[in-house]
Amino acid sequence: MKFRRSWVPNLVTSGNLFCGFLAVIAAVDGQAFRAAVLICLAAIFDTLDGRTARMLGVSGEFGKELDSLADVVSFGTAPALLIYQVSLREVGWLGTIAAGIFVCCGAGRLARYNLITSSDKRFFVGMPIPMAGMTAASLALYTGALDPYVATALIGFTGFLMVSTLRFPSVEQIAFEAFLPIRIAFIAIFVLALSRPSQFLYVLPLSYISYGLIANIVWTIRGRGSRTAA
Repeated sequence: MKFRRSWVPNLVTSGNLFCGFLAVIAAVDGQAFRAAVLICLAAIFDTLDGRTARMLGVSGEFGKELDSLADVVSFGTAPALLIYQVSLREVGWLGTIAAGIFVCCGAGRLARYNLITSSDKRFFVGMPIPMAGMTAASLALYTGALDPYVATALIGFTGFLMVSTLRFPSVEQIAFEAFLPIRIAFIAIFVLALSRPSQFLYVLPLSYISYGLIANIVWTIRGRGSRTAA
């Protein structure tokens, strides 16, 4: 059987899916930290599959659909199950609904992404599901200091951000094209989160959400100023 270059990014995507599956098992077994780390590892695979495809010059609908299916498991189902197991179940049906909304919003976000072809690759319409999944996973590690009702509200809000029309910058845009102080801060937060995940994992996704929301406010004010001047 002849080996094809298009298989390489698909194998990387399969690594994403496999990590998501292992995260589900860890969440069911009550191993919250392991599940959170596996979700973050899945995010790394998710980043690498696109880069691998571009590097090899291969693309196709099969890889695109496989990536979406993998993301639903790794950044939708696994994080929702994890946060439900450690926190949301304490608030009964509200937690169940919030976790379910998170998964549905993630699936809707992916379906919309597959249909919309944006000319500006620096931004996403709606919060990317990998970062949303990391947000839920990181919150699951700090539920001891977080009220279950607050966690429920945050998970529901994160789901809303995924299906919103707000523009969120890509990680590459922040790391390589933003203002120098922002780039330095982002890299420092990234290194801190990776070096001490049990203490600082939550800083990375929450910083990304804050940056995205502030950026949208700035863009809105600038847009209104431009229309007023015109």
